[in-house]
Amino acid sequence: MTQLPALSPSANPPRGHADYCESELAKLLARHELNSFEHLWQVAAENVDIPNRERGGVSTVSLLTLEDEKGQRHRLYLKRQTNHLARSVVRPLGEPTFSREWRAIRRYHSLGIPSVEAGWYGERKQGKHWRAILITFDLTNRDDLDSWHVRWPELDDEYRRQVITASARLVRQIHQAGMMHGCLFPKHLFLNRPDTFTDARQQMDAVIIDLEKTRRFVLRRHECLRDLYVLWRRLTCWQQDDWRQFLAIYCDSSPKSTEVDRWLSQLEIRGQRKRR
Repeated sequence: MTQLPALSPSANPPRGHADYCESELAKLLARHELNSFEHLWQVAAENVDIPNRERGGVSTVSLLTLEDEKGQRHRLYLKRQTNHLARSVVRPLGEPTFSREWRAIRRYHSLGIPSVEAGWYGERKQGKHWRAILITFDLTNRDDLDSWHVRWPELDDEYRRQVITASARLVRQIHQAGMMHGCLFPKHLFLNRPDTFTDARQQMDAVIIDLEKTRRFVLRRHECLRDLYVLWRRLTCWQQDDWRQFLAIYCDSSPKSTEVDRWLSQLEIRGQRKRR
């Protein structure tokens, strides 16, 4: 499987019936007669997750595989939702949550934060029914941190170090940019696989997905802790030394520093409160 050229979204956010599409993706969709909102809405595709029925609507994620004129296959994630809305000061009557995610992807790219690529966005409102479509590109040759965590007992020290380092660097970059991810599950961090390494000295890197809930900080320390705690609670195979390594990179300090001690203490206190 190959991926279309990575093109960062650059158009203004569409409103109402306006659609956005990267030029290379537009050619691929046109080849399969899928170059319209209604065609994408109707096309059959395999769901890759349980439909999200929160917020009074429904949101689905499907895998769409299309072949180009050279016979290369491209894996796309076709995300469709109906009446799955979020409200804000700018749009008090609500907007599709995919609209938020699409803008967040553009913002992350503008900040230089490695994140999923979005190639298509459109929304439609008819009466009280509001539909939206977002297409993102497959993260080729990457596995999420959940998958790495499952294999943790089998990994040698070097690969463990690489996984921890890549993950910590990405989280640090997000927080240094003044952003809270808001849903920092291990399944949302994707790291490149060892078989993609062409040089033994090459370091792993990580990419973030699912930016629907991301936002700028209000209370920086508190919100950093919330993001970190989501990882801390789920990465149960990581020992304290692993977390010291992660937090040392996150803080740009020594694993035995007082700053790392402070973060560990706050994570443990938060964990105790959650278990009550």
